[in-house]
Amino acid sequence: MAERLRPALLFDMIDAALPADLKPRVLVVGSLAAAYHFRDQIHHEGITTKDADCVIHPAGAVDECRQIATQLLAAGWRRTAKCHPQPSAEPHKALRTIRLYPPNTDAFFLEMLAFPDSVQREIVTWIPFRLSDGWYGLPSFRFLGLAEHGWRQTETGVHYAAPEMMALANLLSHPRVGTARMGEPIGGRSLLRSVKDLGRVLALAWLTGRDETETWTARWETALRARFGEEAGSMAKVADRGLRELLEDGGALDEARHAVDIGLLAGKAITEDQLRATGQRLLADVLVPLAARFTTGTS
Repeated sequence: MAERLRPALLFDMIDAALPADLKPRVLVVGSLAAAYHFRDQIHHEGITTKDADCVIHPAGAVDECRQIATQLLAAGWRRTAKCHPQPSAEPHKALRTIRLYPPNTDAFFLEMLAFPDSVQREIVTWIPFRLSDGWYGLPSFRFLGLAEHGWRQTETGVHYAAPEMMALANLLSHPRVGTARMGEPIGGRSLLRSVKDLGRVLALAWLTGRDETETWTARWETALRARFGEEAGSMAKVADRGLRELLEDGGALDEARHAVDIGLLAGKAITEDQLRATGQRLLADVLVPLAARFTTGTS
């Protein structure tokens, strides 16, 4: 069984390992950020994830990413087994991301992501950049730009994305369940790529609770208008599509249950019926009102 670590301990380790001047430029996103936010509610033995996904500010900061990677390597950070250079920048999708273990532990690795700029239209694009030993890639996820809204900070100054913004980013990233599967199994099962992220939306909503998720509508509206301007309305009106498709697909929903059962909701004995009910409440309380705000002009 994979080792479990408490999210607060992992964040303390990140805080201790990151040079002080880099902290304001690093925003932790993904499952580790969610686990830290809900650290008092998740599995008492902690989580198994080692991946500290980190968005590097500001947008288009390729030179800054290069500088940060070089600085960390010079300070003794170590490449993971899958982090190795390519001799050419082409093809971009063949480039490896920067994944680095800190000098004195393998408990986590930092994975560098680019912060998307306002003109990016692709859901994900790969930005090549060169280090002294060759070419690497910075994945830039369009909707992770929402993470700049309402981000949180630990007592030690590490920044992490707000759960509701990660949920919205995941919804917009997967308007369909689709057929693409993860490259590696999760908990012994090959899962649909969309299911992992849409399942996390349900986990975030379940952990947040209905009283709090009802406040997401206004926060999502504000973030969409600020981030995407004239496109905000069209995005709000389709943000429910992937979730609706997931809830109507028994096989996909079972995969989502499996994903959350070994992830954020480990030890909760969550059922498909509970996940479906959470999704239906999220649709009724948040997503339908969100679309209506852009239809009627309510704010």
